[in-house]
Amino acid sequence: MEVTGHLRSKLAQEALKLDPNCVDAYVILADDADTDEEAMLLSKKGMEIGEKELGKAFIKENKGHFWGMLETRPYTRAKAAYADALRQLGDTLVAIHEFEQLLELNPNDNQGICYILFGAYLEEGKFEAAERLLKQYEVGTANGLYNKLLLELYKNGFSANAAKLLKEAKKANPHVIPFLTDKNSIPMFLPKGIVLGDESEAIIYADEHFQLWEKIEGLQKWLKKQ
Repeated sequence: MEVTGHLRSKLAQEALKLDPNCVDAYVILADDADTDEEAMLLSKKGMEIGEKELGKAFIKENKGHFWGMLETRPYTRAKAAYADALRQLGDTLVAIHEFEQLLELNPNDNQGICYILFGAYLEEGKFEAAERLLKQYEVGTANGLYNKLLLELYKNGFSANAAKLLKEAKKANPHVIPFLTDKNSIPMFLPKGIVLGDESEAIIYADEHFQLWEKIEGLQKWLKKQ
């Protein structure tokens, strides 16, 4: 799993020869798949194998603290990969259901599911669900403050409250706006780590959320005016 390049897929194939039920091998192959459709099928197969090996009774009994049990991680990785592939294919509502199940299994959200789910909620106009998610997972961080602003813009447009929220977000990290206004380009190679309030945090945020921001008509003009 730590290998990069073509060798990664080769090793995953070898792992499946040793153990046809190696869930993480399917996760790796899905990640390296040529198409979203292929990624969806591979991750789904891995998820179904993982669910069968754990058993429905085990999943039900241990819901709420999954990530703390190492044997659950291949299944949760496969489920997250499956949900992400569904979203890429445009099947957002089904993807939302899978993401919500992952948070039920692991409320601590070690996989960062809440960030992806927030975007999916906005895309489907599920603003109340997006607001609940922000309150639960993103209080006070730059990521949370910019997403709070994003939610306001989706709901109410360029309101007075949006201007207020923008000021709060900029205080937490002023480096985000240049990436959203195309003044700065998101680099090809992303930072390996994040420092709060630093440009590294801004790059990661912009890379993960840019598509949501660019859907807002008139955003560039409003941001520059503010």
